[in-house]
Amino acid sequence: VERTDPDTAMSSEQWAEAYAQLARESEFTPLPGGAEIDRLQRSGPAELSNALLVGFACTVFAVQRTPGVSVKTFEFLEDWNYLANFAFTLDYLARWWSRGLKLSYIFTPAMVFDLVSILPFILGPFVPELRGVELNFLKLLRVLRVYRLFKPQALQDMARLLFPVFGTGLDKFLAEVRPYQLQVVRTFGVLFTLVFITAGLVYEAEHDVNQQFQDFFSALYFSVVALSTVGFGDMVPVTAAGRAVTVVSIVVGLCIIPYQASLVAAAVAEEQQKGEQKRNPAMADTNAEALLTYLEQSRAQLAWDAARIAELEDREREERARVAALEEEARSSANEQRHG
Repeated sequence: VERTDPDTAMSSEQWAEAYAQLARESEFTPLPGGAEIDRLQRSGPAELSNALLVGFACTVFAVQRTPGVSVKTFEFLEDWNYLANFAFTLDYLARWWSRGLKLSYIFTPAMVFDLVSILPFILGPFVPELRGVELNFLKLLRVLRVYRLFKPQALQDMARLLFPVFGTGLDKFLAEVRPYQLQVVRTFGVLFTLVFITAGLVYEAEHDVNQQFQDFFSALYFSVVALSTVGFGDMVPVTAAGRAVTVVSIVVGLCIIPYQASLVAAAVAEEQQKGEQKRNPAMADTNAEALLTYLEQSRAQLAWDAARIAELEDREREERARVAALEEEARSSANEQRHG
């Protein structure tokens, strides 16, 4: 029996066919190993590994920009940050390879963000102005794909794949995780991404010229205050880039934060409704009976409306025939008067 990948739910042959169809639709020439690379990068474990690496890189970014970090610690973290950026560059090139090195593919939004995130690493040795600049925290935008796995069934499948030794014990634990709890995690992840990216961009724009943003956590504080629209006014960006980042982030936050809050509220309300139905089964029966009654009433109303429409259509045809007869009679009278 052909083994099926639980993340793609496709056999190797099915994936190859789907990849070939994608190549035809996107008009690129598949390169050797392209289908395998594409499948690997789309798999849950690969996306989770990428998310962990991004989390590590963001932690290094924050710690390196914290006051009191020794030179030895900074250099140690810098070596690991170099390896992380190297891995991000390989991932970028592999994704481009999986699309046949098609030039237009690198201008898609995801590839543009990824390129910007690794550009200081690539050009730093040749452009002195980019040395010390770090933008790999923009990779957090790609981590948002991982949150699709934070659904009950997807999470259980991923856990079985990554931790098969725990067996049924892990299944029982995950069975207790409620959908609204996963929605809270997803919402927190989205908001954290927005806050962290805003803080990183504001720090990179301001720390050289603004004494208020000399460490990352000051920028993080400003990001939280700005995006929550509290606006204490104790910290203010002075560069055009810092102000532009702040304005764009606040506008995006005004769109995203209420939407994410509504998702949490809907998930909690749904969980409460399920709890009420479990505690009071009669309520579920009552709701089902009410729904059936409503459907029967709607069907009766639709039947009455259909009969009424048919009656009106008959009247319309009669009126049209009467008007046509009157018009014919009027024309006959007019002809008789002219000949008379």
